[in-house]
Amino acid sequence: MVLMIVSGRSGSGKSVALRALEDMGFY
Repeated sequence: MVLMIVSGRSGSGKSVALRALEDMGFY
């Protein structure tokens, strides 16, 4: 799900998604 957000919002949404990934423990 988060990966889709990264693809859809390449830019400002990327950092947000990366933060979400770190929160979940993916990154």
